[in-house]
Amino acid sequence: MAYETLRKMLEESRRIMVFSGMGLIRESGIPYFKDEPYAYEIETKYGVSPEEFLSAAYYSTRPGAFYKFYKEEMLRDRSGRVPNEAHYALARLEQKKESQGGNVIVATRTLSGLHRKAGAKNVIELHGDMSHNRCTRCGKEFSMDYILESPGIPQCNVCHGAIRPGILLAGEALDNGMITWVANETEQADMLLVVGTHLDSYLTKRFRHYYHGSKLVLLTDEHHPTDQEADVLIYGKASEVLPQAID
Repeated sequence: MAYETLRKMLEESRRIMVFSGMGLIRESGIPYFKDEPYAYEIETKYGVSPEEFLSAAYYSTRPGAFYKFYKEEMLRDRSGRVPNEAHYALARLEQKKESQGGNVIVATRTLSGLHRKAGAKNVIELHGDMSHNRCTRCGKEFSMDYILESPGIPQCNVCHGAIRPGILLAGEALDNGMITWVANETEQADMLLVVGTHLDSYLTKRFRHYYHGSKLVLLTDEHHPTDQEADVLIYGKASEVLPQAID
């Protein structure tokens, strides 16, 4: 019944805003650094917590140690970093709505770029993407492969400047342009789909008040006290539910 309700809402909606959370990353088999026991394993292995590693202060003062962690933990198992069926379903939905004169926008704090890899174009990556790393001197972009193959602290092969990882680090401010983009798209949406997270998560809590419609759909496989605030609530894995609701 919930699948059919979701399908009907998606078909009737012209502008759909999607808040994509860490649940989609987990469903692709990628560990989230804040999850136990992974976070504990990292701190035991390196003597530093993941949160401290991924801070602007740590990167600035100990870039060598930062890149050791970044390569071994953040960029490892690249072959396993592939989109799941939820990512592909949302990409299909985007194509379908565009052909009908509408749109689908995905906002996410995840760093793996899986929505784009699945074919989605309208993706707002608030915290960046590990696939795009830039030289701080000349601006040249470098891939994850280049970072992994570089000994020690990666340097630009043109100007020898330091390469900055393409992710937002703790202590750095979100880009104002992206904040405005998410707020505007959420305000204009006639449907808000929150998937792989809960309504009290940072992304949803910060932006959902811009949504003024009556089709706030929460798709999650975890229970949270705020779940009942959704207009439609579906418990399940996004990689199983979305392919059934999106042609």
